[in-house]
Amino acid sequence: MSEVLSKTLHGDFDSVFHEVTQPEKVAWTTEGQLRLFHLKIRNNKFNPEEMKTLLYRNIGEYVFSRARIERFKVTGDAFAVGAQAIRVLNKNGGADIKGTGAELGEMLLYSFLEEKLNAPKLMSRVELSTDAKQYASTCDGIHLLTSKTSGLPYHQVVFGASSIVGDLTYAIDAAFDSIVEIENNEDKELHMVDNVIFDRLLNEDEVELAKEIFLPSPKKTTSYNTSYGVFLGYTIGLDPTRYSVAEFPQIVEEKMQEDIRRNIDYILNKIKDNFLGQHSFYFYVFPFNDAEDEKKAIMEAVMKGDVDL
Repeated sequence: MSEVLSKTLHGDFDSVFHEVTQPEKVAWTTEGQLRLFHLKIRNNKFNPEEMKTLLYRNIGEYVFSRARIERFKVTGDAFAVGAQAIRVLNKNGGADIKGTGAELGEMLLYSFLEEKLNAPKLMSRVELSTDAKQYASTCDGIHLLTSKTSGLPYHQVVFGASSIVGDLTYAIDAAFDSIVEIENNEDKELHMVDNVIFDRLLNEDEVELAKEIFLPSPKKTTSYNTSYGVFLGYTIGLDPTRYSVAEFPQIVEEKMQEDIRRNIDYILNKIKDNFLGQHSFYFYVFPFNDAEDEKKAIMEAVMKGDVDL
């Protein structure tokens, strides 16, 4: 039996997203991450072209379950996975419609949780809003994080929340609004996972792992807790005409560090005030030139295939 689920994201993630040191110590109640990333900078602006390509190349894996992807391969239709995925997203509401899976934050959340948390997806937002629509999930994705505790596998079901707005504090507010709603419906969300996950996995090893985690058994040796993965996008708020191209990248990183420094206590208070301290939190913070405009334009380009391959 496998001890971890297979990742679905592929491609050179680290060549697209540059990590910035987060110098502040965060007083998590349990455990957590607070990580900062940005795109490559060209002429004093973030350049999204490589990100568009990465998202386009992974759109099939994002939209469809592992089992469905395998069926495409078996029937000789692997070439059509991307086109079929875009068809699903368009039928589900089109680019930048929150809650459909076609919103940029929802897809970036999936990407960061898979690549940087090493938490493979159980279901993406688009799967939750199509194949599991009857359960009315409020998660932006559900992932599984596996680690070792005393030599035994330890699992966390990671509920996802994402927000891309102009102001970082507003993005935090919106994400926690979602988190509180998820928390209030945790049993319903986990019941959904129990009911739908087993026919979505790649092979019998992964099915047996899921059964070991989620199905009750008197001989059960594994356990799981729930945690939260959060993607926060915002507008960087720098005037590119004020800086030389040589100094701008450093100015960006210092601004990112200051932006999060001003919000760390705010995040921790949100966790405390909403009685969420028993959960682990994993935050990924990401600036845009103009968050409100770009989040729609980027997803429109991805869903049209308007990317460079």
